[in-house]
Amino acid sequence: MPDKLRYTELLKKYLDGNISAAEQDELFKITSAGNAEDVLAEMIEDDFASGRFTEEELPPGTSTAMMLKILASGERTNRLFVSSGRHRLYQQFSVAAIFLLVALSAVFFYFKSSDKKVQTAFELAIPENSLTTTNNTDNPLELPLEDGSMVKLAPHSSLSFPIHFTNDKREVFLTGEAFFEVAKNPGKPFLVYYNNIVTRVLGTSFTIKTNKRTKDVEVSVKTGRVQVFENKHLAVNGASGMVVKSVILKPNQKAMYSIVRHDFATTLADSIRPLVGSGELDKMIKGGRFAEPFMFQKATTIKQVFSLLESVYGIELITDNENIYKCDFTGDVSTQEMLEKLHIICLAIGATYEVNGTKILISGKGCN
Repeated sequence: MPDKLRYTELLKKYLDGNISAAEQDELFKITSAGNAEDVLAEMIEDDFASGRFTEEELPPGTSTAMMLKILASGERTNRLFVSSGRHRLYQQFSVAAIFLLVALSAVFFYFKSSDKKVQTAFELAIPENSLTTTNNTDNPLELPLEDGSMVKLAPHSSLSFPIHFTNDKREVFLTGEAFFEVAKNPGKPFLVYYNNIVTRVLGTSFTIKTNKRTKDVEVSVKTGRVQVFENKHLAVNGASGMVVKSVILKPNQKAMYSIVRHDFATTLADSIRPLVGSGELDKMIKGGRFAEPFMFQKATTIKQVFSLLESVYGIELITDNENIYKCDFTGDVSTQEMLEKLHIICLAIGATYEVNGTKILISGKGCN
């Protein structure tokens, strides 16, 4: 029997139109291998039993419409079934396609109703006496809060918050996307609720949004540190005894929460910014053999260059070959963003780099 989480993840990507060619191959192979209907039946049975949706919510024309859509791409589907090595399925293409279309139709409503359940639970969690501000414009809206925090609310986003924060915590509820600059108050944590996740801070700046391609929730930190954890009370299919998953994020890092797998993945932020001001940077480079920040007018060891990058951007650089540290670099990379700087430096010494989680791995032969 196929892995339930993986199969439903692939089906959701197919429905959202975000599935890659390799993932689509995997989806059709799993379906054609048999027993996939058992997984689907289990999902639907669970949802009918829980009352998440009823038969009346399944419009009769949906399966037919989806069938026509998939059959219209018959060339790709035929090729997938042939490449699976099961030639007998080629003759049974219509049967397999019909089953898949019915399955996709049911799973479409499974995910739609699951999303509805999350949204309803999220809305119910908002205190009745909260104020709600919605940005109905096409530009960011700056929203000051009672404690001195500032929220930059993206277009078509909403924030619910109390008239007065309580004595022990500050809680707000976000729908959409926003950038937060939270006023420091160690005795009163700031909590942002966003559907399945909660972001907890004391004083920092960060962004929360939904990835338009994957539909995963992203939290990206600009300054300070934040803790992001799953809200088990709002997680779809979450059991009362489930383990609450959590990650700690530092500046220039982001966490991506998968609503399908109920877990977090951490990596570097989309925009990597210096963590020090110009005056602090001048102190760091004093005594070095470069006149201006990242302007290496004389040959400078790669170890010094990497050390400066780590100090300025707070990102750890790891090498898989000690000989890389024997290389020198001369050049001006003062105007480029962090990864552009690193790209130029690696080209100069015959190396490459790869983002691995929240760290960067440098590979190459190095120098003698």
